[in-house]
Amino acid sequence: MEVTAPPERYNFPYPGQVIERVLPLDEARKLCASIGIYADGCSAFVTGENGSHACYIVLPLDGFDTVAAYRRHELGHCNGWPANHPPE
Repeated sequence: MEVTAPPERYNFPYPGQVIERVLPLDEARKLCASIGIYADGCSAFVTGENGSHACYIVLPLDGFDTVAAYRRHELGHCNGWPANHPPE
């Protein structure tokens, strides 16, 4: 099984700050569930005290695909790819 790659229009490095956590799968799922996302990995925007914005991504270390594949997927969400994963 492979993690779905985002469409090309969302598949590029996020131009802002990215905060990344790579955790064992069970921990990644728990952290994502704590923000209402029931998946192996997730992404969310966070705002710092100074008003700065960052895309926070959680990646499973031992999921069913590589960390790089999960990273590409979550960065797609940082770049605006909707959660329902439309192909375009």
